[in-house]
Amino acid sequence: MQFFEYGKQDGIPVLFLLGTPHTGESVAELADLATETGVRLICPTRSWYVDTAVDPSFEACTADIIRHFSECRIAHAYVIGGSGGGPFALHLASNHPGTVRACYLLASMGNPTVFKRTVASPDTQMLLELFSNGDYDRALAQLSQWGIPPALAHGVWADFKVLFGSWATIDLSTSVPVYIHHGEDDDNAPLESVQALASQLPNCQLRISLTASHLGLANDKEFTELRSIFTEVLESYTHCSLR
Repeated sequence: MQFFEYGKQDGIPVLFLLGTPHTGESVAELADLATETGVRLICPTRSWYVDTAVDPSFEACTADIIRHFSECRIAHAYVIGGSGGGPFALHLASNHPGTVRACYLLASMGNPTVFKRTVASPDTQMLLELFSNGDYDRALAQLSQWGIPPALAHGVWADFKVLFGSWATIDLSTSVPVYIHHGEDDDNAPLESVQALASQLPNCQLRISLTASHLGLANDKEFTELRSIFTEVLESYTHCSLR
């Protein structure tokens, strides 16, 4: 797994697990915001985007992150999962509650069964059909037509393998606070799927926002949702430090 960092080296560790098919270096534009809010923003690229021989799984992603935290002597962190990165963030948080202080899901995929039934994006629907039929070559060919390079296209397929496989290793009874930032109308991440997920989490807040959909995030040059999350993280960290 590759890790890219932005913001303050000695800032509050915030891990940002990006969606499909983004990689860690794709959010360098957040560097100024991270610095301004005192955040050490850590953005991984999941290992199967780099090495197609890697067997993708929630467990592999989490293990790489925990190893990196240990090497960097990071004892506590906050985690954000955007879009398809959301379930990976939830896996990390639910399996390491002593390390992760809070988990934020931003325009995230929710319950996979509900997601498949309600997603409105024609492109996502097409990929889901190809994935369900096991059409790896056709899926990569389609992604290539959309201008996605082969390594990223393989990453999409591998992400789908995990996201639409078993979630048995995500502990939905976790006590870690989960904050879901979502838009009402999001063709790529149906609200119904995160509502279904939220109903299974005992310590969860669902926050509806115009700037928390895929389109809202893309059009918001002020990074409203991430600014809100980073500010809340700073307040939480300060409170924990004063106790």
